[in-house]
Amino acid sequence: MNLRIGYSPCPNDTFIFYALTHGLIPVDNHAITPIIEDVETLNRKALEQHSLDVTKVSFHAFA
Repeated sequence: MNLRIGYSPCPNDTFIFYALTHGLIPVDNHAITPIIEDVETLNRKALEQHSLDVTKVSFHAFA
């Protein structure tokens, strides 16, 4: 199974997702596809059905 994970290029996000996207955390039979976009684009993608499997959103988009 391929998981599309969206996060922004800010240092906090790249640090958080580095180990996962570079194979340092075992994910069994899953492949990880990082989708790196600005936060506003990720907010929009979060509202689109089947766009991303997991994504970061801003507090504003979440609320």
